[in-house]
Amino acid sequence: MKMRVATGRRQDWPDNYQAGTAWWTVAVLMIFQIISMIDRQVMSVLIPEMRADLSLNDFQISMVQGLSFALFYGVMGLVIGGMVDRYSRRAIMFAGVFIWSLAATGTGLARNYGELFAGRLMVGCGEAGVSPAGQSLLSSIFPRHRLTTPMACFTVSGIIGISLSYALGGLLLQRFGSDPLGGPFAGLAPWRQVLIVTGLPGVLVAFLAFAIRNPVRRAAPLSRPDQAGWGAFFRYIGTHARLMIGMILGSAIMAVALQGTMVWTPTYARRVLNASPAEIGTMMALAVAVGGVLGGLALGLLIDRQFTRGTRDMALRLLSGFCILIPPILAVAFVIGNLNLLFAAVTLMMMTMGSSYGPTMAAVQMIAPPEMRGRFAALMVLASNLCGYAVGPMLIGFLTDHVFGDPMKIGHAIITCLLTAGPLSAWMVWSARKDFLRLLDQ
Repeated sequence: MKMRVATGRRQDWPDNYQAGTAWWTVAVLMIFQIISMIDRQVMSVLIPEMRADLSLNDFQISMVQGLSFALFYGVMGLVIGGMVDRYSRRAIMFAGVFIWSLAATGTGLARNYGELFAGRLMVGCGEAGVSPAGQSLLSSIFPRHRLTTPMACFTVSGIIGISLSYALGGLLLQRFGSDPLGGPFAGLAPWRQVLIVTGLPGVLVAFLAFAIRNPVRRAAPLSRPDQAGWGAFFRYIGTHARLMIGMILGSAIMAVALQGTMVWTPTYARRVLNASPAEIGTMMALAVAVGGVLGGLALGLLIDRQFTRGTRDMALRLLSGFCILIPPILAVAFVIGNLNLLFAAVTLMMMTMGSSYGPTMAAVQMIAPPEMRGRFAALMVLASNLCGYAVGPMLIGFLTDHVFGDPMKIGHAIITCLLTAGPLSAWMVWSARKDFLRLLDQ
């Protein structure tokens, strides 16, 4: 039986919301996400200076930047997701932005590795609240047929933040190297001043959370208090195991191919194609910004339109198709070894696979019970972080060192990851379509 799609009339909005108020909420969430990514990623530009100043080795840097941050961020996100389902989402976002901004500022004052590590853990703890609270908030405000576009805006803002982090980090480091700040910051190393200047404004921006209205939660008609507990959450996952595995794990496996490729492509270009750091930096920044922003917004609008017309599983169809079609195109680019072709292929990947994460988050929120939306959002974050930021880069590094046994074969390792993870992700997501549609009708 075909589901009747909402018309988008005034009654589609919560009682204290209308379209303008809803999009104001999207704008605030985008600001939070941009600041989050700046504070998270700007350190990557400062690594040589930090390494020398604090006498760190590569393993310590990798722990601060990679697995430890991603793991703590993901696990804390799951804990905070439970709080999102019970308490004020804007209060949680305020606390998160305030805490991570202070912590990001504090990393600029770290005197040793232990203090730097602790600061990064607190950055992860604070940032872990924004995505679950933001996704839950948007799914409470927007009707299903309008949800994908605002969710895509939310994820696109993260891409904007990543691009800004590279630009701001490089410009500020150069500026403070020749003209350091005075006053209370006088005498601090330029890399420390960069972290303080990029982190401190978030303390004030956090108060924007109180400019958001708390919508009335749309609880299930027969909901009981025990339905909001962790036991009910895991029982729900078990009852819909094929759907949960297909959507959440399927998109996480896509993140293995996507993030692994993004992390190691600069090394491939410099090592195999002899590209300069400036060339590869510009290439990756443009690929992320142009591909991610244009692709994310276009997919959001397309999926919402198709949902209204009755193709309610368009997000899953597109993700499956992209994971089949795009990896072979990238593989050809790596085999040919032309920098311009590689740039075009990476941009295409960001416009398609890279832009599919927001629509997938929206699809998960559509079928998540209202009293569990925060935890499902956090579960998506945990799965994608562990697979994307930890498994993907490590898998390619392992293949390069221990399977191909040649640093110059890094392209082969990337191709292997793409051609394995892509089809597996496509199959898992496609297998979830029928269950997804069935749950939408309930």
